[in-house]
Amino acid sequence: MSLDASWPLQQAVHAALVADATLSALVSGRIYDRPPQDVAFPYLTLGDTEVSPVGSGDTVASVHVLTIAVWSRANGRREAKEIMSALTAALTDARLPLAGHVLVSLHWVSASLFYDKAATALKGEVRMRAFTDRLA
Repeated sequence: MSLDASWPLQQAVHAALVADATLSALVSGRIYDRPPQDVAFPYLTLGDTEVSPVGSGDTVASVHVLTIAVWSRANGRREAKEIMSALTAALTDARLPLAGHVLVSLHWVSASLFYDKAATALKGEVRMRAFTDRLA
């Protein structure tokens, strides 16, 4: 299994989200690994990542399930859903450069939207599946 593609993948996903004009306009460029205190809404956070090996033995290919959170305090769900839609459009089938690896595929897996009582905000979670392989 190869975990060493995880960080380059996160960097490439972050760069792609920041570079997407539609998404960046919706969140005013607020796309974080960990948001600062007193962050303005709406914003995105790069959340949990699950990595699994592909194949067996000395394989270097991996499947990554990335969770990206959308945070909104708008009245209703429209803002969060528009951001989630722009996020999936920006990443689905994207060809992102990864240091030392190749991104074979990147697809939308699922999404959920709910009120996060602790944060007093609406939270959307978009899950993307990436397949990576090490460059020869």
